Amino acid sequence: MDDDLPTDFQVIVVGTGMVESIVAAACSRIGKNVLHLDSSDHYGGLWASYNFDGLQKFIKEVSSDPKRQEQVYNLSEKWYIEKEVPGEEGEDKTDDKADPPKKIWSQSRFAAEYRKFNIDMTPKLLFSRGPLVELLISSNIARYAEFRCVTRVLTWLNDRLMPVPCSRADVFATETVSILEKRMLMKMLTAIVGNTEEEMENEFKDWNDKSFKDYLTHKGLTPNLIHYVLFAIAGGTDTMNCREGVKESKKFLMSLGRYGNTPFLWPMYGSGELPQCFCRLCAVFGGVYCLNRPIDKVEHKVLDEGRSVVVIDSKAKTLNCDHLVIGINECPKDLISPEPAECTDISKAVFITNGTMMASEREPLTLVRFPPLEGAPHAVTALEVGSATGSCPKGLFVVYFITNKSKDAESDLMPYAERIFDMSGGDQTADTGKPKCLWSLFYNVRDTSAPVASTVDNVHVCSGPDAGLDFDRAVEQAEQVFKKICPGEEFLPRAPDPEEIIFEDDSTPGPDFQRELEEPAEEEKE
Repeated sequence: MDDDLPTDFQVIVVGTGMVESIVAAACSRIGKNVLHLDSSDHYGGLWASYNFDGLQKFIKEVSSDPKRQEQVYNLSEKWYIEKEVPGEEGEDKTDDKADPPKKIWSQSRFAAEYRKFNIDMTPKLLFSRGPLVELLISSNIARYAEFRCVTRVLTWLNDRLMPVPCSRADVFATETVSILEKRMLMKMLTAIVGNTEEEMENEFKDWNDKSFKDYLTHKGLTPNLIHYVLFAIAGGTDTMNCREGVKESKKFLMSLGRYGNTPFLWPMYGSGELPQCFCRLCAVFGGVYCLNRPIDKVEHKVLDEGRSVVVIDSKAKTLNCDHLVIGINECPKDLISPEPAECTDISKAVFITNGTMMASEREPLTLVRFPPLEGAPHAVTALEVGSATGSCPKGLFVVYFITNKSKDAESDLMPYAERIFDMSGGDQTADTGKPKCLWSLFYNVRDTSAPVASTVDNVHVCSGPDAGLDFDRAVEQAEQVFKKICPGEEFLPRAPDPEEIIFEDDSTPGPDFQRELEEPAEEEKE
């Protein structure tokens, strides 16, 4: 491979995270010569999805590598089930047969079915009318991916999980709010969506420094309705700024009804599929890919003719490029200036359970927004996905918890988990009123999502994932980086479908085989 790999590229991208992959696709799409490298043997970095075996390898790597612990730390994995179930060894493990209502799971069964898991390091949703969905459609990259609608939004209210009325039909069907409250809620939501920019400016001119909760109280909403709007729709807390609350509520409401009853889409096989979609487009338009390719050294040089290049040493091969796009976790510290702003790190947890957190006729795909519990500073977001999304074997659910770090991941998130899961282990068939947790993983991640400047004009540093629900910041940053590299060029114009592609020499007539069969060759004529 080293012998065949060219040494000069217009753009070299290091890291296959979301931002880097979008930039690689955008540059390749307009004809730039792109080399895309990753030090790992898989795509995605901290945006990746793993099968269960791959996740076990990731946990071991982080636990044994101090450099990886600069990014991911405080890992705590726990099993709540036995290593083996008596009589399990002789069972047929094909799993194509109908499963019993409550399958008995063991650690060895998890290992046997490891390929059926797709577990995300950065689980995120797409707003149906958000920037990423619009980009996937306009660029025609959507053909590389499949999505499922989130079927319900839940919140924690009155010490139990409650459905959040999203649509007009939901509002009038719910029994948790009175008739008067339904009218008040519809009036509020309609005003947020329907007001013009000028009307919004007049409405909120005196609320710049006040909280969204104060505004909702001022508008006469009951505590019940304030909870739905503030925590479940805006995804905020008591201290959320009024303008931010209105912005987030409008984003939620504007995405309703496009594809389903909620505003959200989930990528089949996990969020880690999305960076790979952009990598596929980059490769289709000529991008070269090398995984398992760490960077040894990065230098900036000015050549005799005044051209500025970035020189990269990788596996004893020197590579030159006009522009280097590099993830912050891969970038040498001397190329980052100034140091990124201090951010609150992220607390995450993954749970695998033997049932859904709230009964449903069909397999649900669920978003839960928890307000902060007493004494906790941050709200918690939870996502529950089942086998229909390609995330796990039938009968199981994968549940992700995410919040801003306060103490450590386990301290921050376990109190929420204990409210909706049975964390005691023991008999999996016992009905405790809650799904049983079979396995859990808590961990913290450094928040590297703040914009990062480089000491060199043609080195572009990409931020890491944030604690937000969607991909908006990643799309925004990728477009900003692209515009620095390719000013004046269109960002990810529509890619043609395969049947639309016309090769340059298609206008040149090919050999007329029929005529050759009918007419003798020149030498035969003689």
